Amino acid sequence: MRLSIAIGLCLVLSTILTIDSAVAQSTRSARYQVQVGKPHPDFVFPNIQDGKPTRLSDFRGKKVLLVHFASW
Repeated sequence: MRLSIAIGLCLVLSTILTIDSAVAQSTRSARYQVQVGKPHPDFVFPNIQDGKPTRLSDFRGKKVLLVHFASW
């Protein structure tokens, strides 16, 4: 059970990272700039369970780990 939850979380995080990275690269507007101490800009990603669009704001009040990185 714990392994399936861990795998699910890894898939969710990798999906979030992939889509967030694509959004950040495709739109260079100030709307998507992440600033320290400020809420993360809202974005949409597909839910891994049913593929329906899910927003980051759907998790308001819950703990969410977002990892931002760049590969140059």
